Amino acid sequence: SPTNDNLDFENGNKYDHLIRGWTKYWNDVLRPEIPLDPNLVKALIGSESSFNPNPKPQNAGAAGKARGLIQLTDQAVKALSKPNNEIKDHYVKISKEDTADPNMSIAAGVRWLFHKKRLASGKLGREATWEEAIAEYKAYTKKMLIGKQMEEEGMINIYRLYKSLQK
Repeated sequence: SPTNDNLDFENGNKYDHLIRGWTKYWNDVLRPEIPLDPNLVKALIGSESSFNPNPKPQNAGAAGKARGLIQLTDQAVKALSKPNNEIKDHYVKISKEDTADPNMSIAAGVRWLFHKKRLASGKLGREATWEEAIAEYKAYTKKMLIGKQMEEEGMINIYRLYKSLQK
């Protein structure tokens, strides 16, 4: 289970049961060598939406708009929902409107994070860590490859939240 700490957010503990359930589900289905930590998912949600299930959609450049608790982009929603050579198995049928549903958002977001770990591993030429998967999720991999990952505000925030949950 994620640590019972609201991280100073109004709804910081509200979705712990969904984070726990979907992290365990995808760890069991996809069987990574090192399982995804539910605290990292909780920190990601805190950094992306401050646990607001329906924040104003954010511009994510070529990926479209980012929506929901875990800020899934239009590109992610499309890739998760149907075969398109990007995701080869374990699709999550989700629509842009579904991203406002915390259960759907977390289910799809955790699956997308597993996909981003695979992409980061390919770019790095080795098995990516979950933190590197987060960097790929946040589109910071290019900067990470030249040693500037920690300079990104989004990564600094995620590390701060994750460290807080590990106490």
